[in-house]
Amino acid sequence: MTLIVTYINKYGIVHASDSNLSYSNGLHAGESQKTFPIPHLESGLTVAGSYQVGGNPMNRWLNSFIDHDMKSGNKSLELFSEKLRVKLEMEMNGGEKKSGCMIHVAGFAPGNNVKHPEFWFIRNIYGIDQKSGEYQEVRNQFVKSEDFWVRNSKDLDLLNWLEGGGIQVYGNGFASGRIGFFSLLPHFNEYFQTFWSNPNWKFRPPTSIKETEHIVKLYIQMVKTLFLVSDYPSPLIGGEIQTYLIPRANNRLQPTLTRR
Repeated sequence: MTLIVTYINKYGIVHASDSNLSYSNGLHAGESQKTFPIPHLESGLTVAGSYQVGGNPMNRWLNSFIDHDMKSGNKSLELFSEKLRVKLEMEMNGGEKKSGCMIHVAGFAPGNNVKHPEFWFIRNIYGIDQKSGEYQEVRNQFVKSEDFWVRNSKDLDLLNWLEGGGIQVYGNGFASGRIGFFSLLPHFNEYFQTFWSNPNWKFRPPTSIKETEHIVKLYIQMVKTLFLVSDYPSPLIGGEIQTYLIPRANNRLQPTLTRR
């Protein structure tokens, strides 16, 4: 099982995931890569759900796909996402598709004289049960959508919104973990504001993508702890926290992939 997170603020983009893999019965199946750099597109991706494509492990398959896209000379994040959607639909077998597959692809794309964040969501899961939060409507066909820039830029000056402190967070994965993650966010934000707003203390909000990473990892660590103290057959969300940081172009920090 999985928790994948994409966190966008004025300092850049943090991709994050847990590492644990599970069998269909919920038992632990080891750890593997779920967060992947796409350096030639100033982007990255995370994957949740089925961890095989045509019998090949997802980590090997995705790294090969990314390498082939780089060698093709592709410069478009949208084209990358479309090629990935088509490839998954063609090469995943029926049993693999039944488990459902979701991929976050996010990075910086060229715009009017300035690069802007884009978030592409590729999946063969078409719905969520509003009562349980479980995914439903798993199909053989994959679909993609851009859920940040295309969806919001017509109604909101997104770059200025980010500059003013706006934050956008996307999360997917095992229902109780995903719901737990989003339930934690407002409580943590309130907790942090209590300390950041005290003039007698020197605590402050993050001022870089690297400092933002610490906050995102803390959120995922809390969800990991919930699963360590639970009656699930194994920690369905857990293992090392993987992150990939994509700073804004004016930030000197280079993209980094970490596992801790």
